[in-house]
Amino acid sequence: MRKVLLEEVAEIIAGQSPKSEHYNEIGEGVPFFQGKTDFGKDFPTVSTWCTNPKKMAKEGDILFSVRVPVGPTNFAKVDCCIGRGLAAIRANEKIDSKYLRYFFRKVERKISDSGRGSTFNSITQKDLKTLQIPLPSIEEQKAIVSKLDRAQRLIDIDKAMLEKYDQLIQSVFLDMFGDPVTNPKGWEVKPMGELMKVVRGGSPRPIKKFLGGSNPWIKIGDATKGDDIYLHETKEHIIDAGLTKTRLLPKGSLIFANCGVSLGFARVISFEGCIHDGWLAFSEFDEEKIDKIFLLKALNSVTQYFRETAPDGTQPNLNTRIMKNYEIILPPISLQRKYVKSLESIHKEKAKLLGTFKKSEELFSSLVQGVFG
Repeated sequence: MRKVLLEEVAEIIAGQSPKSEHYNEIGEGVPFFQGKTDFGKDFPTVSTWCTNPKKMAKEGDILFSVRVPVGPTNFAKVDCCIGRGLAAIRANEKIDSKYLRYFFRKVERKISDSGRGSTFNSITQKDLKTLQIPLPSIEEQKAIVSKLDRAQRLIDIDKAMLEKYDQLIQSVFLDMFGDPVTNPKGWEVKPMGELMKVVRGGSPRPIKKFLGGSNPWIKIGDATKGDDIYLHETKEHIIDAGLTKTRLLPKGSLIFANCGVSLGFARVISFEGCIHDGWLAFSEFDEEKIDKIFLLKALNSVTQYFRETAPDGTQPNLNTRIMKNYEIILPPISLQRKYVKSLESIHKEKAKLLGTFKKSEELFSSLVQGVFG
């Protein structure tokens, strides 16, 4: 299949931000999008308008993030103003715009890796123009889009079902125990420090000097996919020399992200592993008072509270003192265990769906690979 340069099949309009006095949040002017933070699944969300736009995208244009993160795309739902974090890519008669967007999704990681900049990653208009795209006939492009759309719909259906399972897990918790912050059911409460051991991780620095060993090194990225209770493996490992500079946890510890955008993220580790200083860990539980999985879901339920009450700073941050003093609700242990059994049943059904979801993703990936290589 012949390949063409992007500039042969599309016009590329680099965004340019208007002066701040021309922004508003009251709906005057045209929608204004500054970058990937405005993006939704397919279309950006309007939160800002502009009365004096410098660069405009037209309805149907592909909106491409040219700064961190480089690569994600959306479609312009209406004519809109675009800031310098975006470029508008306007397909001509030679290429189907949805075919073009599927191409960008395929090469997104490669484009991101090719970005440059000492302060942040970015990609230039020249870089975009010279991208090479396989170009079958317009009829073949439409047939490819139709096939990829069908595969994408299967993924979307599975995702929607997985979200419903997650909502069910949360609603069962709230039905049985109520909001852990306001405690409407009047459960007994105790400081977490009286119910378990609370410690913070440590980071060998520079970490690159300590990688390559056999001791699991737990990062936030390891825990963001798959199982929402247990963490079974890590991508990286550290050498024995790093153990004196970190925190080695026993199997079964509950880890809890204590700062930044990941604050409140929790998992139980099914192995002995090391945590950096962005994690807290809970172990040595009073098992007659609190169930570990109940605690994990209780912590999930109060993430927003932690974000709002964390000490001021550039990022929210929870230290061991705060967590030791935090008073957790203590319903009867029999009720906690009943909830965990219900949770296990829901997770069995969710696991079946996850298998279907993975197959849908694999089908989509193979189809995209077959088209774009």
